[in-house]
Amino acid sequence: MFRLDERLALCAEFVRDGARLADVGTDHAYLPVWLACNGKIKSAVACDVRPKPLENAKANIEKYHVGNIVSTALSDGLDEISPDLADDIVFAGMGGELIAKIIMRTQWLYHGDKRLILQPMSRADALRLFLCQNGFHIQQEKACISANKSYSVMLCTYDGITRTCTDIFKYIGLLENDDSFESKRYIHFINEKLKKQLNGFDKNSMEYQNLYEIVSKLDTLSEGVIL
Repeated sequence: MFRLDERLALCAEFVRDGARLADVGTDHAYLPVWLACNGKIKSAVACDVRPKPLENAKANIEKYHVGNIVSTALSDGLDEISPDLADDIVFAGMGGELIAKIIMRTQWLYHGDKRLILQPMSRADALRLFLCQNGFHIQQEKACISANKSYSVMLCTYDGITRTCTDIFKYIGLLENDDSFESKRYIHFINEKLKKQLNGFDKNSMEYQNLYEIVSKLDTLSEGVIL
């Protein structure tokens, strides 16, 4: 039996026991196959917009003998997925803006009984802003380090409440209140990107001053991290 890397393992941690799972952008279907092999889920549909990743997924489903639990679907996001097939929906390995676009057009995700497990590879700030503005509550958030890169995974549900998204929350979410090394490392990673953006602004501009304040705050939050 294979092991999940830290990024997918953190996603798996948020999946409820006995859940029906949809894994969007599944690639090799490592996550649903691992969950099925370990008896964690009732069923899963592994979705991808490209035929080749689904061939890889089918090969792993067959290899680990979980075809009675895990099925595949050629689908652009969740367009071809029925809501009764999924309780927990994982979006892992794609950009935050793309995740937001898929959520926006999938109306059955706007139900309080669906749980979204989100692992953006980029633009997590855009995703957090979208969630706050569109009634999704980020209930939990954790960070991990995989292949020496930092990632964040969010657990969200829809409750219809529009929330204020501060600049700090937009960039690091609930990790502001997490003192773990993984969170500090993630905050440091985000801050280094923002520091590079500072170089593109006039130091006398409002944009520079606003971003400088954010960077200073993140410097404090990530203080002491050893790379």
